Amino acid sequence: MTKTTILLAVLCIALALHYVSQKVLLKKGWESDDPKKYVNRFMINGAGLIVVAVAALVAAKPPFGLFGILIFIEGAVCVTFGRKLSKKPKA
Repeated sequence: MTKTTILLAVLCIALALHYVSQKVLLKKGWESDDPKKYVNRFMINGAGLIVVAVAALVAAKPPFGLFGILIFIEGAVCVTFGRKLSKKPKA
């Protein structure tokens, strides 16, 4: 196994765990009376991941392009969760 393969495997596991934690956070936000703090957390988290992804894509030497794409997808999921939660009907 090469160093790149190990890094990619660790990144995939970390992103999977991050996704699960975001789903739990979405559920808590959906059950909350005031989901604003959860929306803010999703947006900040998503924006941070997108910045890291863009930096990885700018480096663009293998394997940073693939890492950037995976991180960008996770950042987009965070932003999508935040938007979904912000459109929650008022109780």
